[in-house]
Amino acid sequence: MDRQTYLKLGLWGSLMFAGLGLGYAMAVPSDQPVNPPDDGVLFPPDHSVLLSGNFDVICRAEQPSLEVDGRPHDWEPFQSPLRVAHVRLSPGVHELRIGDRRREIVVALNEEEHDGPDDWPLLRRHQMNANENRCADCHETTEQDSRIAVGELKTHEACFECHELLEFEVTHSHPLKPIEHCQMCHALHGSARDSLLKAPAKKLCADCHDS
Repeated sequence: MDRQTYLKLGLWGSLMFAGLGLGYAMAVPSDQPVNPPDDGVLFPPDHSVLLSGNFDVICRAEQPSLEVDGRPHDWEPFQSPLRVAHVRLSPGVHELRIGDRRREIVVALNEEEHDGPDDWPLLRRHQMNANENRCADCHETTEQDSRIAVGELKTHEACFECHELLEFEVTHSHPLKPIEHCQMCHALHGSARDSLLKAPAKKLCADCHDS
């Protein structure tokens, strides 16, 4: 599919609706996820490149330890089994150990320079508010025993707190229904593709439309 067709579909030519605004470079195209989806680690993916070392480690596990470059790191007060920890890393290669799971990531100096292998994909991340309960931007949250309990994703109306409906219509060239559930196509925690797409745009469209 050529670039003009992507623009027509509205899933390639604009980053507006996905709310990236981060100026990240093109990622390595692939039909496969960046990391296996079933090990409980939601972020960051293994062997990925980030332009900022200021991010959250997110996983689902009962009582895992967390080490960052060999040093113990505390989790924030989230309700089990969700675990969240904010880290700030300098440019370079880093190791995260989450219980018995290991992650290698690299923080890039810029879009062109990083210390990791060339085939590690550049990861795009969704912007969110920098506050204690930043998960509340997209998830239903409550406080239980002085800990944040993170529930289901909010409806698409939460997206329009930041994005305009007109942006959606222009970007997607598609009526809001039946694709109002953004997670149908977008990986909300991060993706190696433009606009946080879960898969190439052609494949996503073919999931619902005849090719």
